[in-house]
Amino acid sequence: MNHAKIATQALRYRFNAVRGSLAHPSDWELENMANFSVSAAEPAVDAAIRQLATEWVRFGLDTEDLIEPWDHYRIDQLFQEHPDLIDALDDIVRVATRPQAA
Repeated sequence: MNHAKIATQALRYRFNAVRGSLAHPSDWELENMANFSVSAAEPAVDAAIRQLATEWVRFGLDTEDLIEPWDHYRIDQLFQEHPDLIDALDDIVRVATRPQAA
């Protein structure tokens, strides 16, 4: 499973969830941010991706859908039933946005 592709979808999902956000990165920006977060070799990002993938499978979702836009109602149910996964998304966002903060 491609961690950068999972991170891209995680970032897209999180940014879309924050409707009040003024910044909605383009696909290109999301991919760059995801690549940065994965290549930064931050243990928090690796753990977040593992946690997301594990809960995804336990919830009965197809692993192939991890790398597609997360816009199915079952995915929303997953995050509603496992709010700790929002923290995992935020770990990815925190590392992915580090270059903009600097």
